[in-house]
Order: sequence, then structure tokens, then C-alpha cells
Amino acid sequence: MGKRKQKFSQEPFEVAITDITHDGRGVAHVDGKVVFVHGALPDEVVMAQYVKTRKDYDEAKTVDVVKASNDRVEPICESFGTCGGCSLQHLDPEKQIYFKAKQLASNLRKQAKLNFDVDDQIPALRSPSEGYRFKGRLGVKYVAKKEKVLVGFREKFAPFIVDMDRCPVLEARVGNLLPQLSELIGNLTLLDKIPQIELAIGSDKVALSFRVLEEPTEDDLAKLKAFGVEHNILIYLQPKNEASTFLLSEVEDTEDLLNYRLMDRLTMAFKPYHFTQVNPVINEQMIAQALKLLNIQKDEKVLDLFCGLGNFTLPLALEAGSVIGVEGDKSLTEWAAKNAARNGLDNVEFYCTDLTQNQDNADWMQLKYDAILVDPPRSGALEMMAYLGKLAPKRILYVSCHPATLARDLAELVQYGYEVTDAGVMDMFPHTAHVESMALLVKKD
Repeated sequence: MGKRKQKFSQEPFEVAITDITHDGRGVAHVDGKVVFVHGALPDEVVMAQYVKTRKDYDEAKTVDVVKASNDRVEPICESFGTCGGCSLQHLDPEKQIYFKAKQLASNLRKQAKLNFDVDDQIPALRSPSEGYRFKGRLGVKYVAKKEKVLVGFREKFAPFIVDMDRCPVLEARVGNLLPQLSELIGNLTLLDKIPQIELAIGSDKVALSFRVLEEPTEDDLAKLKAFGVEHNILIYLQPKNEASTFLLSEVEDTEDLLNYRLMDRLTMAFKPYHFTQVNPVINEQMIAQALKLLNIQKDEKVLDLFCGLGNFTLPLALEAGSVIGVEGDKSLTEWAAKNAARNGLDNVEFYCTDLTQNQDNADWMQLKYDAILVDPPRSGALEMMAYLGKLAPKRILYVSCHPATLARDLAELVQYGYEVTDAGVMDMFPHTAHVESMALLVKKD
């Protein structure tokens, strides 16, 4: 028998906010019970409304601000509070960065026993807080009651698509195009057979990949192509898995059709379904900072783990004697090798292997490295820490998208005789609670 849903009052209530959580929710107490309030800041008094109730805590959303914090600003989006895409638009952008630096400091102190308070960190990397997002997934849903196709992000407290006309954090060529996309899909025969659109933007081209659950008609294809021409957008269709994605636009489908530039010296080609960094401004700064911290010399050998398309590997190859990149996705390592060749780099090798598995007999594990760069997913690279200790490079740079797993892994590396000399945050996702960071470890004498 299923659990009965608990009922809770929908009547707004006044509450004082005393703190803020790692994911940007205000913290309050009602009758001795913790309440996490979305859209509220410390030192505020707000009118809140319950959205969830649990045994140990409740969740609520802000419906009105009685006493505002000095750090509160006007959100840049009309859908803020409803849309699940952003959580911190009500917080001053400078304070957002401070908030993220505090999250990093807290994780390093509690989990890794490292003292890197905000003032001890290297300066945060910053980007514009609007139009920064060049990669993303838009939900699509035909709503019969509204006789309308909704295109946007999902709601914060429900699985529905937000009815929005624009998204200010998306690159403007897509962020301002939501009504036109809604109209386009609404005029297709498969208006209820397109669950999502993947967006991928390069240096000069915008690509939209439509996931289609049924085969489009000739009329559908003509409308999609015409839309691409009108808005100067590459249209892709994905009938099955990512590998089934194909270009519909009537342009030549070359391997470098989609690309982005790095350091004014490298051209990185990619497919619309490949992982690329969301924020190109931060990506450039991140690579520059990585090269500066690692201080690679021309005679040094470098290992790049979780290398993807070679986003770090190729810039490292410009500075080092040789570089090896390792990645678990074969499509990415194949394209990384193509990118190296395209840029005339012959001092790079790539290996495809699952880095969560045993690497004792891997060819690349038998070599000696002066420096290692690690850029894992949110789950971190715990399985690789013992291997890094065994390889014992002079310097390790850990690039992280989750401060908790970063701190956990750094605690392991410290046991192998490393000292964390530099750490700091990168505002890859302004207006969200996502904390991207970087830490340099140096082998003790």
C-alpha cells in the first residue's frame, strides 16, 4: 500500500530567516522544526507558503518579502521563483560569488581539514550574469488546455514546463526565441512527439537538436528547415540515441561545422551532443588559470584525466613536451584526437578507459608524469586518488564541479604527501548554487 501524502496548510505565514543552505535556500525555524525557504535570504522576514513537509524538516517558498536583506536585488527574469533553472537571482551577483567561496571554504575545512577561507582563496573567476549559457536542454510539452506548446525549463516545485517568453541566462539567440520555437512546434504534426531540444552554441553557429519520437512528415521537415534558415540556426534531429543525431539544415555537414576557439590559437570542433563547457567566458579564464598554476615547462610530460574533447589537453600540449588524455567516452577521445590533428599538435595521445575501474595494467599508468590535471564529473575521482599517489607527479590540478567531492578527494591526496597551495571558485553558472572550483596540490619535498 502506498504512502499517504501528508497535507499541509497553504496559508502564508511570516517567518524570520537566520541562515542560508549550500543550495541557496533560506533557513528558518517554526515551532522548533527547520523550514527551508526558497527565495529567502539571511536576516530577512518573509511571508512563506509550504510546498513540502517531511519528518525532519519542511520546505516553503517565499510569496512576499516583509523585511528585505541589503543583499536582495530585483531578479532579471519574470519566471524566477517558478522556474527551476535559477535559484539565486534575488541575491546580488557579488554576494553570489562570496556565497560560493564560502561553500568551498566550508567543504575544505570540514572534509579535508584545510584552511582556505574566502580571503585565502585565489580571486574568483567571473563572467557576465546574463546570456552566458551556451549549452543546455529545453523541455517541450504540448498543453491541450492552453492549446499551446511550452518550451523552457521545468518548474521548481512541479514537473511542468514553465510558460516563459524568454530566458535571460541563455545566449540571446536562443533565450529570446522561445515563443517562435513554441509556434514552430505547434504547427508540426508531431507537436506532442518532441519532448526536448538540446542547444549547443559554438563561436559563430547555433545548433538546436530536436528529439523526435516519431518520423516527421515532409511538411514538418520543410518547416524545420525554413525555421533554421530564417533564424540562422543549424537544425538537428535525434530520432533515437545521441549517435542517431543528424543535420537537417541544407548546409555542408563538415566535422568542424560546430566549433569554439580557445586562446586565439586553437579550434575545438564538436558535435551538438558532445559535452562542452556551458560558459565560454569562464572556460577561457579557467584554462588560462590552469596553465598559470601548473606552470608547465617545455620538457615536461602531463596527464589529463577525464579529458573529454581535449578542452584542457590541447592547451596543455601548447606548453608541454607531451600530453596524454584519458576519457571514458570513445566518441569524445576520437574527436579529441581529431582536434589535436586539426590544430597541428603531434605531442598528444588519447586513451579511452573507464576511470572508475582498475587501471593497474593501463599503458598510460606505466609512465612518469611531471604534472596531472583532473577534471571529473560531480561524483569526483575517488577511484583515481590511489593511482595519483602512485604516479607521484610534482603538481596536481583538480578542477571540480562539486566542492564536497573535491574536498573528499583532496583529503585522500594529502595522505600521499601533497599540500594544497591554491584554491578558488569559478562562477560558471551565475544565478545558481552550482559551485565550480579549482585546487592546486604540490608534492612536498
